[in-house]
Amino acid sequence: MNPTDEPLPEGTLQLPPQWSTLAPEVDRSFMLIFWISVVVALAIFLTVAVFAWRYRRRAGVRAKPTGHSTLLEVAWTAGPLVLLVYLFHVGFTGYAAGRVAPDDALTIRVRAMQWNWEFEHTGGVVDDLNTLRVPARTPIRLVMGSSDVLHSFFVPAFRVKRDVVPGMYSTLWFEVPRETPVIECARDADCPAGLWCGNVSPGDMERTCAIPIFCAEYCGAPAGTKASAFREGGRNTNHSTMMGDLRAISEEEYWQPIIDPPGGAPGCSSADDLQVCWGQQLHSNYCVACHSVDGVAQAPAPNWAGLWRRERAFVDGSSAVADANYIRQSILQPQSQVVTGYASVNMPPFRFSDRQIDAIVAYIRSLAE
Repeated sequence: MNPTDEPLPEGTLQLPPQWSTLAPEVDRSFMLIFWISVVVALAIFLTVAVFAWRYRRRAGVRAKPTGHSTLLEVAWTAGPLVLLVYLFHVGFTGYAAGRVAPDDALTIRVRAMQWNWEFEHTGGVVDDLNTLRVPARTPIRLVMGSSDVLHSFFVPAFRVKRDVVPGMYSTLWFEVPRETPVIECARDADCPAGLWCGNVSPGDMERTCAIPIFCAEYCGAPAGTKASAFREGGRNTNHSTMMGDLRAISEEEYWQPIIDPPGGAPGCSSADDLQVCWGQQLHSNYCVACHSVDGVAQAPAPNWAGLWRRERAFVDGSSAVADANYIRQSILQPQSQVVTGYASVNMPPFRFSDRQIDAIVAYIRSLAE
């Protein structure tokens, strides 16, 4: 089935449609607690009604003190305790799953400001203000910071929310299981359930439906902001209208403006993987004199073949796994982590762009594969 032909998720009376892989587990926990609360509430109401009738005031009948039951006391103490321990397990398991992003998650930077969201992708590519593009079926890790006051990134359709605090970074992750439908709209009612009529999407002349992003830090409008501004069609005039649009697109469509460097990578137009091809070219132009890729030669610098995800021991006694962060730091600050056995090698720092570094990382990863 074509992903665009898949049925759209549907919401319930209590919850919006599930637009992330985390949402089903959150909803199951919610419904479990909801129905337990319903059953317990009905049991309490029924008990109150029975006791009210059973021990009602009657002529000629004197009230007598109730007896003591150790079994009953143990039951109403141990029963709720076991239930609460189980609910804690369910809640903590879901919390841990939503807190720790997968190792292969794609990182996107988020900057919150009064009263807008800015999203920066690999290589410094920035979306239009308050517009976030993500590839479908790919784990996304957001690294968020605030340039002014306290904000809170909230996507009800994903069941995720995290405060964005000045002076520190906060993170969350999600994965959208399918592309959002490209539907032109003039108002929210034109969109399927869970979506709204967003701002103009890049390259489009018309507004299209999108997943809504909210700021859940509802501290009110700044001085001088009219309450009627949003009703008249204005967005992002205060915290309560600090909104954004999220669209899940195909992986190819997402990477197109990020992978292609300005002017293009010569000779890579027909390559299966543009990033790997560009990384191979950068290796041939800048790195081949020291770094071999045959998996054998380890001089004058480490071989790139088999380097990816391997433990690297440094001359200062520390170590690290050769992941994307390690490779980036080795390129920009090579003397900060000198590998054991290469203390005499003086590699100069290279001033590659983020796009070039990402291409080199992709090439090194391909050598491991």
